[in-house]
Amino acid sequence: MPALLLHGENNYLLRQTIDCLQKKFVKSEGDLNLIVFNARKKTADEIITAAETPPFLGNQRLVIVHDFDFKKTTDSLIKFISDVPNYTTLVLTTPKPDARTKLFKVFKKNGAIQEFALLKPAEFRIWLRNTAKNHSVELQPAALELLATFTLGNCEAAINELSKLKIYANGEKITQLDVEKLVHPDLHTSVFRLTDAIGIKQTNNALVYLHDIVNRNENLIQIFFMIVRQFRILLSLNSLAAQNLPPATIAKQLKLHPFVVQNSLRQVRNFSISELIKAHQKLLEIDIAIKSGKIRYSSNDPSELTLELEKFIIGFA
Repeated sequence: MPALLLHGENNYLLRQTIDCLQKKFVKSEGDLNLIVFNARKKTADEIITAAETPPFLGNQRLVIVHDFDFKKTTDSLIKFISDVPNYTTLVLTTPKPDARTKLFKVFKKNGAIQEFALLKPAEFRIWLRNTAKNHSVELQPAALELLATFTLGNCEAAINELSKLKIYANGEKITQLDVEKLVHPDLHTSVFRLTDAIGIKQTNNALVYLHDIVNRNENLIQIFFMIVRQFRILLSLNSLAAQNLPPATIAKQLKLHPFVVQNSLRQVRNFSISELIKAHQKLLEIDIAIKSGKIRYSSNDPSELTLELEKFIIGFA
């Protein structure tokens, strides 16, 4: 296929596809006719020139253009995409293309479009299980589940953590305790674990999670607003869950990561609507106190905000 448009939020799988294309091309043609550059440093005319130049001492030419901005589209590029020379494969990558544009439509008609969407939770677990197997890593089911939750569907983060766990396990099966010991959860996951512990009245665990965040020198203001966001999500889910909507529909409607929706749907059952409203009101009071200076906070001294969050947690006991 002479023209390919690759896009989506799953950067890891998109890069893997690009790497495979490059390796396959180099194996058959060498690297003299492999051109890779970033679209931010090239004009549309320069892209066309690179793609229409005949191959040098070879039969094919592969031109890969990263991070193409659809706002840079020109009529000449649209015309070129509709009639790319047979000796060239032109690949454009972009985070989020505009499907309404002429460029997208010409790719759809005369080329090919492949989307790399974030994996749904069930898909990510299958991918993680297969990837672990390919890397000769064996995980207990509970360990795999926890690793999937900690990395929040991030393929690249999961690969990095698998490498670390493999070295630590030294051929042994990886346990849930190993994951808890070695893998630092994503910040969103840390906040989720904290609110989860609040919901099931595990006050001591919630305090441990809070202190773990503080001890890691994370920005506590950022953490505070993530806690606020999580309770807002729970309030929204409380009404949507009653409509028996599929998680994928809810995720799309609220513009949330599928993992966030799946975990939060389970979490929302731990709270009554009155508890969620009360929590939101208390968090609003803390927010006003921070902005008015009644609660002082600095990265060097987070003690006052930490104390207020401790009180907030204990209030659910």
